[in-house]
Amino acid sequence: MTILQRARDFRASLDTHREVFLGVAPDRLLQDARSAAARQAAGTLLGPLDGQFLAVKANIDVQGLRSHAGSLAIAPQPADNDAPIVARLRSAGAIILGHVNMSEFAFSGLGVNPHFGTPLNALDSTMVPGGSSSGSASAVALGLADIALGTDTSGSVRIPAACQGLVGFRPTMGRYESAGVLPLAPSLDTPGPLALNVSQICAVDRVLSDCKETGHACHQILCLREDALAGFTPEIKAMYEHALQHLSGHGIELERVDIQGFTRVSEIFQIYGTLVSAEAFRLLPSLVGDQQPRLDPNVQGRLAQAASILGTDLQALLEFRRALIPDFGRELAGKMLLYPTLPSPPPSVQAVTRDQAVFARENALILSVSMKAAFLNAPTISIPFGERRPGVSLSLSGGANRDVDVLATASCLEKIFAAIRDG
Repeated sequence: MTILQRARDFRASLDTHREVFLGVAPDRLLQDARSAAARQAAGTLLGPLDGQFLAVKANIDVQGLRSHAGSLAIAPQPADNDAPIVARLRSAGAIILGHVNMSEFAFSGLGVNPHFGTPLNALDSTMVPGGSSSGSASAVALGLADIALGTDTSGSVRIPAACQGLVGFRPTMGRYESAGVLPLAPSLDTPGPLALNVSQICAVDRVLSDCKETGHACHQILCLREDALAGFTPEIKAMYEHALQHLSGHGIELERVDIQGFTRVSEIFQIYGTLVSAEAFRLLPSLVGDQQPRLDPNVQGRLAQAASILGTDLQALLEFRRALIPDFGRELAGKMLLYPTLPSPPPSVQAVTRDQAVFARENALILSVSMKAAFLNAPTISIPFGERRPGVSLSLSGGANRDVDVLATASCLEKIFAAIRDG
């Protein structure tokens, strides 16, 4: 199918994907598709992203669209300009499809949205799509987009990627520009890409980071000890052990260790609460003003719970984080850490939308692993393992600023996993 025909088909199918796409500029879409098709015909493609269809989370500015972050509590004007990260990808030839759905204000890892509907989980329609970048994952997993931009505060790129059999990457803070992105917890927020494979993630990373450095694949991988998996379901633990068995036979040196960084983060959260909740509580009410009653009740519930986190607690969290980030890098000692992205398969949409207590419990569970790496500013990529099934995903983390090495190692692991799947 030609680029232009694909763009026309996408525009014609929008009514069937209302829960995924919330805003589209159809004239610009067709104009960009024509330009990409002309470059393709002339053999003058701008690079690997030229002609690739890109979906953008609705908290990231796209010229002419309203960045409402999946909420009815704010009514922003259409953006005058693309966010710098969107502009970079557009300049590289990516065709912007439009804004996609998300958890309201990115404040949930489940991906449900009572205002605009919940995007379909392409692997299992009964399960949550994962959040908060739910529409970003669904757009790629459903084949509507080739790549997507999301944001990751506590796992909001990696979780939906894991729920829908995709690759999702959270970079080191500051690697990608954050201008034009509506914040939730500024100390933790970062844009991040989702795609079907690691090579696409690498192509996006090169454009967004302007980094041409080639990373080095690390063949020394740290793994969680069995006692650290106590809260994981048998299905996820079996998947993890299966993956480790295969990696050990492909030249990967594995070492079971106690990850003190993860343990320490859990202890700190138990005492002080989470950093994302502390910062969101101080940001969202001022953003929505007297429209707070229009928020998703589950968002209201999380904000009410966060009210107990004092200003002194927030300062303590930030101080602990500053100390733990370099400590974690030293703990890894140049190696990478591999672990399950999720502690359990994603829950059902019906279960979490029927009962607010179930929502709160499942939301805390789905975020419980990924938020540790975010707190430690660890560049992390989630990769599907074996056949693409909801939640069957592994995360690879490195120390801060080792992004290119994480991506190079992920590319190596992806090839091993593909051989296992195809064999």
